[in-house]
Amino acid sequence: MKFALLEWCLQAPLATSAMETGDAWLQCWQQLPFAEACALQLAIQGGFQADRAAWAFASGYQAALRDQFPAADGAGLYAFCLSEPGVRGSRNLQTRWRETESGIQLQGSKSWTPLFEQCSSFFVACRSETEDSSEGTVTGGFRVLCVPAKATGVTFSPREPGSFMPELPTACMQLDAVALNADALLPGDGWQAYANPFAIKEELYVSAALLAYLLREGRSNAWPVSYLQQLLAALALLAELASSAGKSPVSQVALSGVTAWARRLFAEADTLWAASPADSRAQRWLRDRPIQTLWAPTSEQRGVKAWQAVCAQAVL
Repeated sequence: MKFALLEWCLQAPLATSAMETGDAWLQCWQQLPFAEACALQLAIQGGFQADRAAWAFASGYQAALRDQFPAADGAGLYAFCLSEPGVRGSRNLQTRWRETESGIQLQGSKSWTPLFEQCSSFFVACRSETEDSSEGTVTGGFRVLCVPAKATGVTFSPREPGSFMPELPTACMQLDAVALNADALLPGDGWQAYANPFAIKEELYVSAALLAYLLREGRSNAWPVSYLQQLLAALALLAELASSAGKSPVSQVALSGVTAWARRLFAEADTLWAASPADSRAQRWLRDRPIQTLWAPTSEQRGVKAWQAVCAQAVL
């Protein structure tokens, strides 16, 4: 399937619809073959068909969610809600869940929820009300809950468009005494089972989607074949890692290396686009430069730690 997907990238039609809004992108996204496609295929085909970086990001982000959360399936949209206003680190989350006679109640807020109006469910990271932070002990601890978009008490405050990817609508989420069934609480530790592996998968799938987007643009603009070959080769490596990234130190080393390569390819695209300064596609890509390095610091740190772990095992 991997090479068939890469071959598709070299043969698929280059025309794509204009996607000025999230709804316009969603119409294209919903045409993908969800019944049989794996997360990697959704990321690559979604990124390839995007007309700008914002929708390549959205495609990779949705693919990562489907790889991480079994409940994220079909053509619907989802979001993983982790960050909070003024809060750094998972140990300091202020969004809290507690058990009730009828199930679970959730209270708090989240600072970044993409495509909030189109999402059917949200995976919300929170901590238990019974956690004793002063003692460092946890009962229930860091967990993730699946919250339906229509749940009573879930509201949103739209954020102003960002300086990059302004087409991507985002909002702050408020959770006011949201009542949920007990099965909304996903099994496992929220950090080890969800937040940490999702960060790795988001890096992988968004990188794949952006590379596929550039491959279509490169074919359309007759960019050098040597550059297009590198885009395809980087996609091949990401495809090889898709089933194992994050599951072992060596896979984390490889992912850190290939996404560093991807960032160099993104930087080369800056130069290629700069040759057409009047092209609106070039202007959008250069405006959205920050997406190219969004994961760079954590990816590099993860890669260094994984490299040390692999070398330590070799010494033993």
